[in-house]
Amino acid sequence: MRDYEVNKIMQGSPPPQKYQVSLENWRKYPHCKWSFSNVRDLIPTAIISESRNKKIDFNKNLVDLNALVINHKGMKSNLLSILKKCDTDAFLVMQKGILKYEFFDNFTKENTPHIIFSLSKSITSLLTGILVSQKVINLDSTVSTIIEETKGSAYEHATVRNVLDMNIASRFVEDYTGNEQIFKDYRASTGWDIPKQTKELNFLGLHDFLSKLPTSDLEHGRKYHYCSPHSDLLGWIIERASGKKYSKIMSELLFEPAGTIHQSYVTVDKWGASRAAGGISISPYDLLIISELVRCYGIKNNDEIIPSSWIEDIQSHKNNKCYLNQDNLERFPNGNYRSKWYQTGFNDNEFCGIGIHGQNIWINPNKELTIIRMSSAADPINIKTEELMFEVFEEIGKTLS
Repeated sequence: MRDYEVNKIMQGSPPPQKYQVSLENWRKYPHCKWSFSNVRDLIPTAIISESRNKKIDFNKNLVDLNALVINHKGMKSNLLSILKKCDTDAFLVMQKGILKYEFFDNFTKENTPHIIFSLSKSITSLLTGILVSQKVINLDSTVSTIIEETKGSAYEHATVRNVLDMNIASRFVEDYTGNEQIFKDYRASTGWDIPKQTKELNFLGLHDFLSKLPTSDLEHGRKYHYCSPHSDLLGWIIERASGKKYSKIMSELLFEPAGTIHQSYVTVDKWGASRAAGGISISPYDLLIISELVRCYGIKNNDEIIPSSWIEDIQSHKNNKCYLNQDNLERFPNGNYRSKWYQTGFNDNEFCGIGIHGQNIWINPNKELTIIRMSSAADPINIKTEELMFEVFEEIGKTLS
């Protein structure tokens, strides 16, 4: 791809064929460098509204961290070279509520909505916490009592808490290689992929897919099993329990009171079902605002927007038996997964959200540090890159402390 000029992607009418982006290649490299900040040009979306104020309400005191040396497994590199090598589109560092460092590249600026994939799960959890505090959702309720259509599926006897903590027994396989038929069916049902086989056409949409998700022989609550459809289900639970569309109630209860300054959006299937598991696109500044709100335990200007108890539970829930009981424990061997956030098990009690293709929210409560990263990395998951970025986050914390 040496002769490939990224700035020519989707330029011209029509663009040259090798620079065209479609549903067939939008998650593939290098097309993703354009598509991850232009998702609404490819997939139907619903608007998540910003606050009426639309003004930046945080201070800047920028520090040049470009030359910061990161020593990772005996290899030394500076921060700027790492960010570029790892296909980073936006990287922001905030400490004590003050923006300390910002980096933008490719098609992403501070106001550009960029898809955040599974960070959408973490944000959906925050909305759930608000609705739990309002007694709209009961964590002990079984899914089928809220959504009758899930009777007979893997979700029938699962509780909302099972949904949040990814310990539902199902036969779903989270296969980013695209070899598993059930994953192909899932992606097609969301509107993210073009159905290629007749079987995929059996699913009329995302909710239809969820209502037919097959169960396994295991019991709920025994084993951590990462499964994106569970978070789409959580979006459906939110809609059914509240009587409002996911995008509407997300705007009203979280994005607007948090003080977001740019319009966000979420992808929807052909019937309008929101992709709560991975479909949110949000600007870097607004993702930082939401993440900093989490670091501050949901409180902004003395108003509790997200229940502090919800965030405290995310950060410090101790029972990690289910999380450690997983087939392939690659990240955070001393950590946990609670309400769609990861506890790292690191020394500073850091907790985080992670999305495929290099999306991160990193919160260090001890150092009052919030870091967000948006990327268009080629690989959906690259554990070596994740480990490098965790080292970057920790080194920034040491440098700024």
